Amino acid sequence: MSAIDISVRDTLKLLDGSFEPFAAGVSNGLYAFWLGSGISFGRAPSLRILVGKVVEFVRSHIDDADPNCKFARTLGEILNLASTSPDELARSNFDEPFDNWPDQDAIARRLVNNYSKLLGLTVDGEDMDYLLWNVIDVGATFADPDMVPDVEHLCLAALSLEGIAPEMLSANWDPLIEKAVDALTNGNVALSPTVVARPADLQLPRNRTRLIKFHGCAVKAQGDPDQYRQWLVASNDQVAAFCTQANNQALVTALTHIVGSKRTLMLGLSAQDSNIQGVFNKAANELTWQLGDPPPSYVFSEQELGIDQRSLLKNVYRDQITPANQAAVFDAARIQAYSKRLLTALLLDVWSRKLQALILLAPGLLPPVERQHLCSGIVALRNHLADSALPELVFIDGLLDGFGRACKLLRDGQIEHPDVRFEPMTTDVVMALAGNPALGALGLREAAVALGLVGMGLRRDDWTVESETLDRESGVLAVTGKGAASGRTKVYLTSSSAAAALLRSEGHLIEVECPVLIQAQKLAKPMARSPRGVSGRTGLPKAREVSVSTLLQSYATAGELYEAFRQELAL
Repeated sequence: MSAIDISVRDTLKLLDGSFEPFAAGVSNGLYAFWLGSGISFGRAPSLRILVGKVVEFVRSHIDDADPNCKFARTLGEILNLASTSPDELARSNFDEPFDNWPDQDAIARRLVNNYSKLLGLTVDGEDMDYLLWNVIDVGATFADPDMVPDVEHLCLAALSLEGIAPEMLSANWDPLIEKAVDALTNGNVALSPTVVARPADLQLPRNRTRLIKFHGCAVKAQGDPDQYRQWLVASNDQVAAFCTQANNQALVTALTHIVGSKRTLMLGLSAQDSNIQGVFNKAANELTWQLGDPPPSYVFSEQELGIDQRSLLKNVYRDQITPANQAAVFDAARIQAYSKRLLTALLLDVWSRKLQALILLAPGLLPPVERQHLCSGIVALRNHLADSALPELVFIDGLLDGFGRACKLLRDGQIEHPDVRFEPMTTDVVMALAGNPALGALGLREAAVALGLVGMGLRRDDWTVESETLDRESGVLAVTGKGAASGRTKVYLTSSSAAAALLRSEGHLIEVECPVLIQAQKLAKPMARSPRGVSGRTGLPKAREVSVSTLLQSYATAGELYEAFRQELAL
């Protein structure tokens, strides 16, 4: 199975196996995410389209009546850069659009491999960045408001909101990560990444994630060209001067510091640009990561490492790499799952690790060894979800919407802001959860225990577990017992009796459906019956209510806790 078609479930097997230290490191915010054009494939225009656009623009502006036509001169330089053969030139009719040339695919492929040199070509009398700014029209092309975030951008946005990705470094001009965060938060600017697109932006106040777009930002350049146009990096000479240019040293220093203080995860980034190589080399001069120290210092989302990625590893590890260990070092640095699959799996794994950490923090009689059974239940739920997970937009949209709804109902018992699609479990990395003073009030520890118990039942084959829709009256999930008379039962998780009351009053929980209502805190004592009320039993069905807090204070083994929970559910 290759990196392009590996399933999310099999990707999780990688994260549970040799890449477990890496997965744990991601959940603790130890990695900086280095992002390349591969994560925007299919969303932003491809290099093949862009080089074709440049060739056609220049060709179409040639004035045959002018023997000194500046566009004819530039086209000659373009064809020379593409190593166009005499036979190809003879077959090319310059009066025809480039798409009609018989060798246009071969010429374009060679130009793609030299795209930075292509964008470094100039047209006499025009601005130095004419091909980028006027021909490609980087603002209109890469800041197109109709561009829609893909799976990668939504997963990165969710990881940002979960507090897992404090540093993202992007070679991309597009705003798709920013748009993904906006889509999930209804444009809450306090949650948007702080975008750094020029050295002066390093002084901006930081939000949860800092997104350093070290090759510039199309949106900012389009909106304020006087301040941001000059920071668009495209041509070979700009890339070559990046690390030595005097007015760029603040940005180089910031990138160098991140390489030295955060481990590296590269997604869709070939590392072929000399400025990227230069930054990592400079960082290694100042502070070197030790080969073999867990978690791994450099991880690439690739089927096989490219020559530039191998070069980067040799430059940063230096004499730590020997002929005897080189192959093993390269093998250990690449996780064979491309970004859609890897990021989907990482998101599920981060949630799983947070829930397991919360189980260990829950007040109660269970010793740590018994809590591991509940943690195994969380992993079972994670894997069950992954079995049906597809690295496609429709799945990720549903996953994030459903998760956000569950978090809202847990905390508040209602959907106060329906346009906010996603809320994180917490904004803490896993190792910081123990310092969150709000865990008790939020009911997160007890909710994690409840999910662990549900997962235990799934592992024991006592019931099946299904997701619910986003309808107003839907539960957080649904379980179906294995008995002949068992039916599908909605399950709700909420923090307190006050939130449970809102679930009812807001129409989310329907008593006559006999759902299961799991509360983190103790159940509220029922009010005394009114003397005017109907005497005797009414026979009306109602929700089955379970207090996780009460169960945790009553049982000292996971087996006893599970049996009591199963009896309360009465499936």
